[in-house]
Amino acid sequence: MDDPDPETFGPLVAITAESLVLLASNIANRCLHLPNSSGKLVARISGSYNITHVVELESVKLVIRVPATGWGSGMTPPAAHAMESQVATIRLIRSKTTIPVPEIYAIDTTDNNEIGAPYLCMNFIPGKLVSEVWFDHSGTLPREELRLRILTSLSRIMAQFSCLTFDKMGSIVEDESGSTVIGPMYDWHEKEDGGLQVAASGPFDSTSAFLQENLISSSNENVWDKAEAKVLEAIVDCLPTLDSPPGFVLCLPDFDSQNVLVDEQGTVTGLIDWDLAQTMPRFVGYARYPGWITRDWDPLMYGWPKMAESEDSPETLGRYRAYYNMEVGKALEWSGDWQFTEKSHMAEAIWIAALHRHNRLEICRKFVQVAAGDNVESLDTLYDIGAGRYGEEKWKIFKGNLKRLIRREALNAS
Repeated sequence: MDDPDPETFGPLVAITAESLVLLASNIANRCLHLPNSSGKLVARISGSYNITHVVELESVKLVIRVPATGWGSGMTPPAAHAMESQVATIRLIRSKTTIPVPEIYAIDTTDNNEIGAPYLCMNFIPGKLVSEVWFDHSGTLPREELRLRILTSLSRIMAQFSCLTFDKMGSIVEDESGSTVIGPMYDWHEKEDGGLQVAASGPFDSTSAFLQENLISSSNENVWDKAEAKVLEAIVDCLPTLDSPPGFVLCLPDFDSQNVLVDEQGTVTGLIDWDLAQTMPRFVGYARYPGWITRDWDPLMYGWPKMAESEDSPETLGRYRAYYNMEVGKALEWSGDWQFTEKSHMAEAIWIAALHRHNRLEICRKFVQVAAGDNVESLDTLYDIGAGRYGEEKWKIFKGNLKRLIRREALNAS
């Protein structure tokens, strides 16, 4: 059992096992027509934004997720709407595809219930997280074979998202008639006291409009601020034309190893954690690489070679990207959004740099290193750019290298 952070979760850490079992039993009776039964809390998993409880009854195992916003000033209309959007998203995916996402049995956005807090109740999906098996040698399959099977299975599942396209960037909501529409986009907002709230913005008609409102500008207070601002502008300019092709797509909000479940044979059994799901620009949508094989392009979060037991080398990650690109190509019959897969690790890095100030300098440094060549000291080059000492001819060559690196023309191809 994890110990949730009391500063983030407040009184939610004190929800009793007895009340959770009672809630699970009542939901099983009401929604699954099972007799009320005894049970036990078998797991409590604390994440950054939810406490996930696994309750085992006599004939079924249920998952009850309680959001960090489910107490005090976190209980706002946007927080409730974000929960409702998560349910609408999951139900839409289940109705249109065979993608293994949870089945939602019950939702309550109030605290007027057995546990005194908002919750989502869903089925328990068997399997182990990819984060638990990717570096494990004890499985029934050789590790390399297991890894490739995971990537193949995942590529086929993600390709099913190609049937879902949208005209706005925002969250999935159901209107009064039950039709799917795009509503505001939701995001976490940390308060000064350490608690969380949900903020709403949009929806947006274009990627450009979204970035105009959400791109966090550099402060330009020092040479490094100026360097990252100039390099960021150059690399954003190398993205595929932001608003072409038109339309937005879905993807797992945090498309990484802690949210993908697999069995012993490497078959994906579930995609979990759909908090704050939103429609995305195509170049960072469902056809991109999963986050655990793009770690070298977000250097601040990448521990290789010091943490070689839990990180893959850049060469190994490149090999897995090539394999996944091929598998997505097969699954999408070499058409459509597959055009974005090959360079999606770079598009993802640009997206992270644009929206997360903390990661920006190191991502800019990575692009400088790759575009300028291994014989160039990237930190020195960044300093020269920020200090205005990087000549116009050098800058012109650098931007040309960037465009070739990201293959703007290839990504724009229809």
